[in-house]
Amino acid sequence: MAWHSTKLCGASACSATPIFFILFPGYSPSKEIEQYAAKVGKTVEAGNLTLISMGQGQEGPAEAVLDKYICEGGWVFLDNVHLMQGWIPRLERKLEVAAETAHPGFRCFFSAEPINGAPQAKIVPESILQTCIKISNEPPSDMKSNMRRAFAAFQPEAEERLSTVAKRYAYKSILFGLCFYHSLLLGRKKFGTGIGTGSGSGMGFCRNYSFNMGDLTACGDVLINYLEVYKHIPWDDLRYMFGEVFYGGHITDNMDRRCCTTYLQVLIRSEILPTGELGDLSTWSTPKLELAPGFKAPLPTSFDALLQYIETSLPPESPIVYGMHPNAELSLLTSLGETLFRTITEVSGGGTGASGSNSAGEAAVRSALKEYLERLPELFVMLDIESRIKEKTPFVVVALQEATRMNALLEEMRRSMEELQLGLDGALNMSDKMEALARGIATNTVPALWMSVMSTRIQEVFSLSAWYHDVLKRYEQLAAWTSGSLTTPNSVWLSGLFNPKAFLTAVMQTYARANKLPLDVMMFITEVTSKTVEQLTEPAPFGTYIHGLVLEGARWDKEEGVLKDSLPNELHQALPVIQVKPVTTEQYSLEGYYVCPVYTNMQRANVYSPAVSSFTLRTADAPHKWVLASVALLLQDDLAS
Repeated sequence: MAWHSTKLCGASACSATPIFFILFPGYSPSKEIEQYAAKVGKTVEAGNLTLISMGQGQEGPAEAVLDKYICEGGWVFLDNVHLMQGWIPRLERKLEVAAETAHPGFRCFFSAEPINGAPQAKIVPESILQTCIKISNEPPSDMKSNMRRAFAAFQPEAEERLSTVAKRYAYKSILFGLCFYHSLLLGRKKFGTGIGTGSGSGMGFCRNYSFNMGDLTACGDVLINYLEVYKHIPWDDLRYMFGEVFYGGHITDNMDRRCCTTYLQVLIRSEILPTGELGDLSTWSTPKLELAPGFKAPLPTSFDALLQYIETSLPPESPIVYGMHPNAELSLLTSLGETLFRTITEVSGGGTGASGSNSAGEAAVRSALKEYLERLPELFVMLDIESRIKEKTPFVVVALQEATRMNALLEEMRRSMEELQLGLDGALNMSDKMEALARGIATNTVPALWMSVMSTRIQEVFSLSAWYHDVLKRYEQLAAWTSGSLTTPNSVWLSGLFNPKAFLTAVMQTYARANKLPLDVMMFITEVTSKTVEQLTEPAPFGTYIHGLVLEGARWDKEEGVLKDSLPNELHQALPVIQVKPVTTEQYSLEGYYVCPVYTNMQRANVYSPAVSSFTLRTADAPHKWVLASVALLLQDDLAS
């Protein structure tokens, strides 16, 4: 616990040794520091303790307090110094002075957190890191540790606020389920939160959320209030307050919200209570609800019994506990391995680091540059394409937009590579952009300049060679599409479009125009066929065919035509051709379907890349099974790259 760390380090610190707290989402040590300081006679009221939350305008007060306490003695806590990176060198100098001249009673505590998306960024100077005591209180990632921590946040005396014995037993049962829910959300993060170098993974959540103990304890208070006020347990109200108000207040992605509310629908319901008369223990039998496979909800006899149940009955840590397939562990390890090797490649300069390696590295860049230039296709002649248009249908508009964007990408690729060629030949000075392009070619990573033209995503998962091949395949599809009278292919490679959303909208627009319907009443459903692209000889009789998607988190049973559990060690499965069928809102029905999100790649819907769409996949199991298993369709098969 952080309290013990604070106490131990407070005893070990001296005026020359500051204490640095490394922050993680949802954690602040200020309360613990204040509690420990009070035990040794340091309080804000006495004037020998100051807590400052750093931000704009706090530089002066922070320096004044440091100067005062260095001379007179006192404790100061500077919270969130990462927000004041320009001021940190002044803090560094103050601490250097304190190390030599400070009053024996001076203590300095400060905290900072890693920058989201750039955890390796340098925030605190090396000299401070070398002299300070560092404390990290990162939440554990395993279920048992999280359950211990969550349940320890509640005292047995809290149930005395409830007026009846039955309500007290109900409180303990639901509280156990709430702690289990909290632990699931924290533990699920280890399967990926969408942000990361390399392929990353968004199987846990699409984004990282700061679920914290404050959310849990607030929900515990709400639980007591609702149980006391209502005669019957308001299950729907509890789920709404927990999932939409408290924990849901952090969530910005719709699919992440769906996952969290689905957990509540599975966990917080009447089956979590013992069967029998709730106020009479002699009538009880084990609750029917399984919190996880093989893990029944406990009998709420006492807090001590529930704590013992956590220690003795909780199943071993595995993805199954979180409702996921065991393959999720492989996906996690694969992503971690890719990140490790990518970092090694970047640090080693593309594997050419040795004496005299500059010339060898330049030769490799020249060779790759020549190959890429030779393989680069010519631009589409837009005037020629437009002259052959007979009717500007929604599909024709999509083809023109795609060809225009392809031209912009090819033009920038050719310009930048020819410019780099001149730079390598000495005809031009090497600019930063040219250096970045050369570095990308040397390390086989997609240059940010090219990626910015292709899309707004800056975290491309393909290697440069795989990405270049992908661009050429996109060009081939567009070349066939824009030839002749711009007839839409029998099946469109959806992954090869710059804007797949526009194509899916065109499917609905075409149907709406043909049937004189407004577009705002149009939707679509998807049916997975048993055909491959090679087997198609004509367009879809209704809607359109698409292909190129892979399934993650489950597999498609071709014989039964439904979702099934993945086979061992099969992380991704290529789907057959999919038929997109436009329907009206009145015809749209999800009975027997799982609404499956479609993402660009394994990073899913992070801050750089929103979700593409949602497809319907037939299922014989309850849809919540696939929601918790994080089943999704991907346009790019990261693992095949």
